[in-house]
Amino acid sequence: MPKYILSILAAGTMSGGIFLLVASLGLGFYFMFISTLPLLALGLGRDPKMALGAGAVASLIVAVIADSPVLGIMFLLFLGLPSWTIASQALSCRPDRSGTAIWFPIGTIMLRLTVYGVSAVALLTAYYAFSDETIVAMLARLIHEAFADLQKDFGDVIEILATQWSFLIFSMTIWLWGVALYAHGWLANRLLKNNNRQIRPDFAVTPFTIPSWMLTLLAICALASLIGGESLRFLGKTTLISLMLPYFFLGASLMHESSKTWPSRRFFLFFIYLSMFVQFWPALILSGVGLWHQIKHLSAPTASSRN
Repeated sequence: MPKYILSILAAGTMSGGIFLLVASLGLGFYFMFISTLPLLALGLGRDPKMALGAGAVASLIVAVIADSPVLGIMFLLFLGLPSWTIASQALSCRPDRSGTAIWFPIGTIMLRLTVYGVSAVALLTAYYAFSDETIVAMLARLIHEAFADLQKDFGDVIEILATQWSFLIFSMTIWLWGVALYAHGWLANRLLKNNNRQIRPDFAVTPFTIPSWMLTLLAICALASLIGGESLRFLGKTTLISLMLPYFFLGASLMHESSKTWPSRRFFLFFIYLSMFVQFWPALILSGVGLWHQIKHLSAPTASSRN
């Protein structure tokens, strides 16, 4: 049997096994992304196509052992395919005039993954729009069931969460999904570097160009969140918050660039990211920085030519 097939089978088995182990132990949403490490390491260190094959093997293992084809498909769609996407695009490069390799921006990869995640939410919302129970009603029911024991003491808060803020469930999921995929891609590339097997020199997010159509899409989502029907308002709010994720990566890269000469740079960055871990609003501030940067440079010749 060819060596590359053995590598695919080994990575896929390891990935599927980790996913099932995390699920069986109930370790939570974020720990499930550990299963992407074998896929990302194989794709970033060898060949992205091998990562795709390993993801298919892992999804098959998950479907068979868990006796759930749906779970296997979900693994492939939201862990396997994104791992392949990250690896294939991260290893894309072109030479500049001096012959130096220019690697595909990590921020652009995260933008594309965000659009992918938003598209999945849009399809799910459309599906529930034609069913007996809308997605808003479904989420409200799930929230009431999840906090049934607290209904007596926090009934008003739970009602507000279920009726007015349920859209944040998908928005926060897309944010966590995107950040977790990037973090594990960075970790996989770091592990490859320690073993002298890396292909891409680093996995840092540097300032990148966000296409101007994103502003149009944000405006459409904002309008839909105000004047649309129940399902359309839900989708508008969810998409509006979710599409701020690429701007967060842009804002973070600008922060790193601006603070390079600061004497207490490490403490400042640690404080900012710790604040984001504890609360969500600092991340939205960084997203606003990225959004303002795009608007400010929208009319610049370099920006218009790239967009």
